[in-house]
Amino acid sequence: MKLISHIVSMLLVTIGLLTFYSFSDYDLKVPYSKDEKSGQLKYLELKKSEFKKFILQIPDNAIGKRIAVRDTIKKENIEMDTTSQKILLIGDSMLEGLMLRLKDYTAFNKHDMNTVIWYSSSTAWYGNSDTLKYFINKYKPTYIFLVLGANELFITDIITKRQKFVKNILKQIGNHKYVWIGPPNWKDDTGINKLIVKNVGAKRYFPSKNLSYKRTKDGAHPTKTSASAWMDSIAVWIMKESMYPILLNKPTVKSKLSANVTILQPIR
Repeated sequence: MKLISHIVSMLLVTIGLLTFYSFSDYDLKVPYSKDEKSGQLKYLELKKSEFKKFILQIPDNAIGKRIAVRDTIKKENIEMDTTSQKILLIGDSMLEGLMLRLKDYTAFNKHDMNTVIWYSSSTAWYGNSDTLKYFINKYKPTYIFLVLGANELFITDIITKRQKFVKNILKQIGNHKYVWIGPPNWKDDTGINKLIVKNVGAKRYFPSKNLSYKRTKDGAHPTKTSASAWMDSIAVWIMKESMYPILLNKPTVKSKLSANVTILQPIR
């Protein structure tokens, strides 16, 4: 009987650990050999169980509802907020092209707009300062468009290195309505898109990497025309698929209004 009791206990502990791992934001990697040429260790990644997916796909499960609250959306259409919004567009230099088209949208749909560009910024910069909170307090937006991640496409072990900064960014956003616009990848990334969507949920995250772009000479930034098409795609997604749909009908005229831009220089 004692042997059976020990076996049952070990099974329960194992199941508990695997369940905890399935809900964690980290991937467990175990070294198994060393590359003969480079001398670098090779790792095996422990695959997570399907328990989290199982729980979140049961709509009547109270536990699943609490876990998935950040990305819960009713199956029926969400009622669109047609009121005028105070939009804060903030992030890295990738938003330069977006802001030119967004100001057409804000003028056409009777929204207000303020823009903050922090050149060369990253989740580490915004997540290790109160910059975002400062501009939220200053402009008092009703909707935030955060464009961030392009300067972190190739950082190794990014989930471990950037998780705390993403958490702090979301803490600064608080209860404000927002969408996080992902980077327009020019190459496969090492996990920045995965990290962000894990934290904000699919209904608050626009995966820009799925689009095709024409690039400027630096090979990274979309051209003005391509960025305009990018913004058009974002607007459609916000109205039809996002957690917080607002009125963003496609403008028929160009706006001559200012995007109200504040420029922050890179950290030296």
